[in-house]
Amino acid sequence: MTTSLRNLTSFGDVAAEDDAVLDYFLATDAVAQIERKQAFLVLGRKGAGKTAIVRHFTEGMSESRSRPLNLRGYPWAIHAQRIDRGGSEVEAYVSSWRYLIALEFASMVLEDSERPQHDKVEALTSFFKDNYGGINPSLSDVLRPKRLRISKFSLQPTILGNSIGGVELERGPGDLQLGSELNALTTSIMESCYAIVANESLGPYVLHFDELDQGLSASDHTREKMLIGLIIAARDVRRECAKVNAPMIPVVYLRTDLWDDLEFSDKNKIGQTLTLRLEWTNESLLALVNERLKVKLAPSIHWESIVEPSLMRGSQTKWNHILARTFLRPRDVISFLNASLSESRMRPDEILVLSNSDIINAREQYSSYLKEELDDEILPHWPKWEQALQACSAMNTITFDREDFRREYEGRRTKDNPVGADDALALLYRFSVIGYSRRSGYGGSSWAFQYTDPQAGWDNAATRFKVHLGLKEYAKLREERI
Repeated sequence: MTTSLRNLTSFGDVAAEDDAVLDYFLATDAVAQIERKQAFLVLGRKGAGKTAIVRHFTEGMSESRSRPLNLRGYPWAIHAQRIDRGGSEVEAYVSSWRYLIALEFASMVLEDSERPQHDKVEALTSFFKDNYGGINPSLSDVLRPKRLRISKFSLQPTILGNSIGGVELERGPGDLQLGSELNALTTSIMESCYAIVANESLGPYVLHFDELDQGLSASDHTREKMLIGLIIAARDVRRECAKVNAPMIPVVYLRTDLWDDLEFSDKNKIGQTLTLRLEWTNESLLALVNERLKVKLAPSIHWESIVEPSLMRGSQTKWNHILARTFLRPRDVISFLNASLSESRMRPDEILVLSNSDIINAREQYSSYLKEELDDEILPHWPKWEQALQACSAMNTITFDREDFRREYEGRRTKDNPVGADDALALLYRFSVIGYSRRSGYGGSSWAFQYTDPQAGWDNAATRFKVHLGLKEYAKLREERI
């Protein structure tokens, strides 16, 4: 069955936060893993679907009681002052994040409690009112007070049997006690939550830390330590809740390039056992598009219903032609389809479907989009990366040799660009701007790209490279003919 695209305005917004994503959300295995508490850290490239998952849990039909903690505009500078000088450099912000996580869980638990006279409910409520004026402080205010008051009517945290009357969040360089005092307070808050949840059979509760890249895109040493602190704190809280069978878990969503920059002792262990990496395949992306078509047009409509049957050049299907120019991310596919739809709507056809020419003509607009996406990812790590892309353009063809790149790149490299030619190639590979030629079975060869084969790793000895097809139009490259 063929249908007309005349009344379809778009395939959806590229950004999940702006899209009606819940109308056609595709529940993947990633959602099931989070629901089963198999992972607390979700990694993915920009546009891989992290925010869509958060919206599913916090706005959709999830069985858990979820709260999104959007860190866009978060006061990182204030949080940076809540440093535990008594701990190691890597763990300097673990105690402050544990306190923030505990307070957010306590807020949700108090919202759901129907027994205000319970002693733990009264104690937590009193603590909130003493320090924040109510049980729903904004995320940006949690660590803003200079001092946390602990009255005799609220919580009773102790250190070595001695009660704490308050916690000074602003400490001088020689004060090493913030971590121990804040941890004692956090423990008291969480124990109160455990008691209320068990007493009233509440939960499960999930906190979703999203939009971390908005405040942590630059490779700043302090902010890297703060990010490590959040990951360790979330891991620790997850463990503590599991020990007492409390149905509470924090989940951190992070861009892959930020994760790759972090260095701490437990990174490999967390990455191997408690991390979910968002990866899409040809089949899952097609299922995503079909779900959107079903909702936007009709239940019986699917991809083959909206495209002409003719193949592209080289006997390639339209779908494979599009996917070859993406990083296998929903955002890329939607962007390409929207550009193709715009091209098709210029034709007067009554029964409007996507043609080969629509897809070919859409490549120019899409290629500019992909360059802008790469700017967002690469510039924080390498501000002069466009000099490398200009070097690729100067070589004219989509494939090139290492020595040719060295010549063109070093000729354009400015004094304020510290990245040499060989390191530039490694960085281009890291962000999948290029792939390298490698030997395959039976004497053949193939192209290794980081986004399709992350296990291959970078080959310092590689001599032949290929620019990603999605950048062909932007870089004004042509394919070599043999």
